[in-house]
Amino acid sequence: MLLLFDGDLGARETLRFIEEKLHAGIWSWDLASGDMQWSHGFFALLGVDPNSTKPSSALLSQMVHPDDRPPSEAVNRTLNEGLPAEWEFRIIRPNGRIRWVATHSELLLDSDGRPVKSIGISFDVTKQHESLQSLDIATGHYDALVRAAQGIVWFGDKDGRITKILRSDDTVAERPIGRQSEGGADIFHPDEQGSVEGLWRQAAISRNPLRFDHRIRQRDNSYRWARTIIVQVFSRRGEPMELVGLSTDIEIEKRYSPNSARPKQLTGTQIRGARGMLAWSVKDLAERAEISPTTIRRYEQIDGPINSLEVGLEAVERVLTQAGIEFIFPELGKPGIRPR
Repeated sequence: MLLLFDGDLGARETLRFIEEKLHAGIWSWDLASGDMQWSHGFFALLGVDPNSTKPSSALLSQMVHPDDRPPSEAVNRTLNEGLPAEWEFRIIRPNGRIRWVATHSELLLDSDGRPVKSIGISFDVTKQHESLQSLDIATGHYDALVRAAQGIVWFGDKDGRITKILRSDDTVAERPIGRQSEGGADIFHPDEQGSVEGLWRQAAISRNPLRFDHRIRQRDNSYRWARTIIVQVFSRRGEPMELVGLSTDIEIEKRYSPNSARPKQLTGTQIRGARGMLAWSVKDLAERAEISPTTIRRYEQIDGPINSLEVGLEAVERVLTQAGIEFIFPELGKPGIRPR
């Protein structure tokens, strides 16, 4: 045995050193007499004073959190089978603090193969459990955000290659991707595939978020507009590790936002709807636009676009726009209005 310390107490001091640095303790349990022996490290693990505490299985069981105490059947089965056992449980120290303990034990058998003693080593694994709890919380927050965004989350390596896709409608199911052309590119519109892949590569060399609009193929093979934001994830040393992107649906915005490239020909329905939204009478609108009420009524009776050469039409549009009305001319569907 390697002794770290010299002298008659070298073995004891070596054990103390190992237990202290590993936050561990060893123990033995005589199955015939029920007596237990605990090392100094095990007393420290439980937070009890070795000078005033007698080791016993009853005391140890009492200190185990009620929700973690194994049923007697499980203990008996372990003893009867004579196999090594591993388990983790919480203990409640005398000061009320809760610690997680991992225990590894084995049974020693007599010449007839009957268990006579259980020996084990226990470790304080509270920090590991707290880290896992923090990870579970972070994962829960992340899953909730994906669902709340009702979008698609993308992951890419530090070179800009897409490696994984999470869809909110998949209950945050992972879609691992092999080559980009097999999983990432086929979700983009063919006209935008090259440009989107190029933007991912561009994001890999930029420390600033990258934002762009593109179309994404749906499950029914139709395409909808999405807005994607890509950000880099860095290590603690500032080294790029991966890319994360979030795509949100903007189909409504694309379809029904004002289009400056398309002629804005107001319709009678738009004027009538805008006046109703503002709770204005024909007379109210006529006075503000400085045209006659008869002209307003004539405009509103026109089902389709009003001739843009109408003298008072520009004034009507200006007055309604200033009052907070936005006229929209979608590529698909009929012209409409909405509050600005």
